Amino acid sequence: MQLPLFSAVKLTTDLPNYNLSKGCSAIIVEHCKNKQEEGYLLEVLNENGQGYTIIAVTPNQIEPINSYHNPVETTI
Repeated sequence: MQLPLFSAVKLTTDLPNYNLSKGCSAIIVEHCKNKQEEGYLLEVLNENGQGYTIIAVTPNQIEPINSYHNPVETTI
């Protein structure tokens, strides 16, 4: 499942090439695709919620922050 543009996500792994740690927050700004795999361009946010860099990641390197994309089972 492809996450929509402008979704809030967090890193699921450290990215030492970018000097970023697991759990960093970001916003999806573009979908990418090459012959081998799909990916995302992210605007990484600082601790004040402001964007400070753009990085490319694969889907397994991020997860949605909000529950909109991770439905929770509820009983009625």
